[in-house]
Amino acid sequence: MQRRNFLAQSFAATTAASLSGLSLAQAPKRNTPEAFYADFQAALATNPRLKPVAGVAQDLSCDEMKIEGKLPADLKGRFLRNGPALFERNGQRYQHWFAGDGMVQRFAFTGTGVSHLGRFVQTQKFRKEQAAGKFLYPAFNTYIDSDERVSGPDAVNAANTNAIEHGGRVLALWEGGSAFALDPQTLATQGPVQWQDGWAQMPFSAHPKLDPQGNLWNMGGAGSRLLTYHVGPDGKLVKAQVAKLPIDPKKAGGMVHDMAITERYMVVPIPPVTMHFDKLGSAATASEVLKTHAGEPLRIWVGSKNDVAQFKMFELPTDMVFHVGNAYEQGDEVVLQMVAGNNNDFLAGSAVQVMRGQHAETGRSSLSVLRLNMRTGQVQRTDFDAIEEFPRIDPRFIGRESRYLLSPVSWRNAKEQIAGIGFHGVMLRDFARQTEARYDYGDNTIAEEHIVVAKPGTANEMNAWVLGTTYDIQRGQTAVNIFEAQSLSKGPIARAWLPYAMPLGFHGNFTAVA
Repeated sequence: MQRRNFLAQSFAATTAASLSGLSLAQAPKRNTPEAFYADFQAALATNPRLKPVAGVAQDLSCDEMKIEGKLPADLKGRFLRNGPALFERNGQRYQHWFAGDGMVQRFAFTGTGVSHLGRFVQTQKFRKEQAAGKFLYPAFNTYIDSDERVSGPDAVNAANTNAIEHGGRVLALWEGGSAFALDPQTLATQGPVQWQDGWAQMPFSAHPKLDPQGNLWNMGGAGSRLLTYHVGPDGKLVKAQVAKLPIDPKKAGGMVHDMAITERYMVVPIPPVTMHFDKLGSAATASEVLKTHAGEPLRIWVGSKNDVAQFKMFELPTDMVFHVGNAYEQGDEVVLQMVAGNNNDFLAGSAVQVMRGQHAETGRSSLSVLRLNMRTGQVQRTDFDAIEEFPRIDPRFIGRESRYLLSPVSWRNAKEQIAGIGFHGVMLRDFARQTEARYDYGDNTIAEEHIVVAKPGTANEMNAWVLGTTYDIQRGQTAVNIFEAQSLSKGPIARAWLPYAMPLGFHGNFTAVA
């Protein structure tokens, strides 16, 4: 048997065995999908901030969004976003934000107008539950009483975390299983992607990086192994590798979420978190399913793109890392921008409590810049104070030295957020000048991830627009905001309004069209 087939079959068998007994553990009555449904409905009746996490039950479309201001004539393309959008069926509600079925949103910019299309990704799970009219499969932090058995990762794949267009198709991405291919024009689901023989249902992370040459680089966490992918501009696999990590899978490797690339390396933060599949979908709490090991280091794996057996592992004090901004090489050093938090409160607290309509305090997340010396193994760290997440850069500078970093931010009372989720502003940090340009949407707006869109025919960093979605609590509507990147603090130059609320999402990307 070929090594790659053995790895894939071993991973699938181990995962299926871990998941197969998920529906056996009974949940206490106080912690059931029915209780979460009742509690959320009661809270929603008095708290309009909860509307964008109530979810929707059907696809969405708007042929002509209402425009405020003036759209740039040369802003043409598809702005894609993805996130959990369906949380309730038949009087039950998921007990974790990450469990919702994914809906890919497409905002089509023509230079004179914007249209919107939102379609659920037709995963196996979604199609079966849609036909049954009820939940059939366990989900993160949610016990479902059902006879259905989990045959592998894609049986519970929600395809709900990111969307990127590459190689002529849209990839709807999740954390622990296949990417799902969609048609860019219609968002019709084409099916799960198998990158090579023997690698069906292998983890393909939700945070691939697209280099300036059009190559897509990604990884997938599998305990003490790290899978890496190099996909060419045509959407076909160039090379897949398996790295053996010098970690104890009982203490790390359960939440390897994001990565960065440089010219020669892939850079992957590995928090001290383990995933207990046997407790997923049971009565266990989120902190028991995803357990953080205090005293264990945050590890940064820096591996050669060409040969992942050639790597260096750096260790830092315990931290939780979800997202990175960029990485680049500078002499003997690899510079990494990452957003780190000192605990697991978001995963185990806020992302659970928001499903009940309750507020939960969450630990702060802030930017850190690491200088990882590949020759000496030493690390220099610079920490910043702003409360921020979802860092993005000008995509033309992925893997290259970059000057600016864009993030949604909060600087007022965190209790104004819904369960610690959501921000009220956006910030562009200038590392060269050590300055920050901020725009405040105000207390009645929830700001989501914003991205940088390069202007056609330009090459300079931040000769670009900033695009980002917000939810207006008073209007009960979602808007796409367009800024001139170089004058972000002046506010949007245009807004495109939907006549409805779009569920809060996670991540997205822009594809320019002529």
